[in-house]
Amino acid sequence: MLVTRNPATIAPPAAMYSHSVEVPPNARWLVTAGQVGITPEGTVPEGFEAQHDLIWQNTLAILEDAGFGPEHIVRLNVYSTDPAGLQFLKPHRAKYLAPGHVPASTWVVISQLANPKWVVEMETIAAKPE
Repeated sequence: MLVTRNPATIAPPAAMYSHSVEVPPNARWLVTAGQVGITPEGTVPEGFEAQHDLIWQNTLAILEDAGFGPEHIVRLNVYSTDPAGLQFLKPHRAKYLAPGHVPASTWVVISQLANPKWVVEMETIAAKPE
């Protein structure tokens, strides 16, 4: 079982995340490359909200392919070229993660991603107890 930890001796998380997630021994790990909002046909939707939603769909497809689910996500790293995109993080996490499942995460605002059409990218680490 994955255990989230938010020590009372430090400030609580500022948003919908945990300070740490403890993974039990003998768990299977899955680390994704940074996912961007691109369809299987290679098109990129306009705007943060559409790209971020597509990133979640792509990430869940990768997890499913490996026999994992969203409940196994222990860490998210999000890189955004648009600081205003932060407003979509909570609704998308609520849409794709079960209530109370709050992985450790980091949000970083950057000047540009590898393709100028991309406005957000997300890396995921998952662990599945055996």
